[in-house]
Amino acid sequence: MYLVIAAHAFCVKKSLQEPFYRKPSLKLSMGRIGKSFSLLLIVLLVVSSLIMAKPTFAQTPTPTPSTIPTPSVPQFTVQLVGPPTIVNTTYSLDPNTGQIVANLGYTNPYSNINLTIKNQQFNPSYGSIYYSVQINGVNVTYPVNKVTLPPEQTSGSDYTKLSFSIEDYLGTQVSIRVQAILGSYFWEGGNPYGDYYIFTGTTSPWSNPQTISVPANVPLSSPSSPVPTSSSSPTSTSTSTPTAKSSLLLITTIALVVIAFLLAIIISLLIYIKKRNT
Repeated sequence: MYLVIAAHAFCVKKSLQEPFYRKPSLKLSMGRIGKSFSLLLIVLLVVSSLIMAKPTFAQTPTPTPSTIPTPSVPQFTVQLVGPPTIVNTTYSLDPNTGQIVANLGYTNPYSNINLTIKNQQFNPSYGSIYYSVQINGVNVTYPVNKVTLPPEQTSGSDYTKLSFSIEDYLGTQVSIRVQAILGSYFWEGGNPYGDYYIFTGTTSPWSNPQTISVPANVPLSSPSSPVPTSSSSPTSTSTSTPTAKSSLLLITTIALVVIAFLLAIIISLLIYIKKRNT
């Protein structure tokens, strides 16, 4: 009886021990599955982030929204301004003739053409206002090569002032007109044919042309005598010698006359005194 009970107890004990020993194995399997699932979740999150970020970096400027208004035709004035241009006459040696050659200078009362453009009100969400200027039909501000920007409207002021040199328009009548540009410029890089700016926005019609006459340069007077050189020094000396001799002769003559007059007075006094004593 005792043996039967002991055997039964042994069986019960063994049946209770089996789940106890199997339980850690189950925990270990669940832990491995959890780690694998976490690693897989992290990989999925990273890949999805890269996929979402790629369109952000690759996006290009969107086309001009139809809501951007057309800027007004610019109002502006044109004026010739100083400071005066003064280029002095210079001299250089002609290597062929060995002579000193005068390079005549010139003057001009002006040096620049100033444009004063009345600023326009606009919504900054549309970008900025730029100005394009044409002189005699040639655009002098718009980026022909598309690597520079046209002048932007001056902020914090009622006017935008632009200045251009008169050098290319001397002695001519110039015609000037202005166009307003509202929008934004985006730098387009990595192109096989070169990098450049892309504009998104609207432009105003060109203004009516304004004309102004630019005076020509006025040459300085020709030098009255050649520049002295080592070869011309004797000539200069010879021309000044007669004048010096004439002056010396005149002074000598005057001195002799004065001396003769004084001698005559002295002789007269001596004769007078001698006659009186006798």
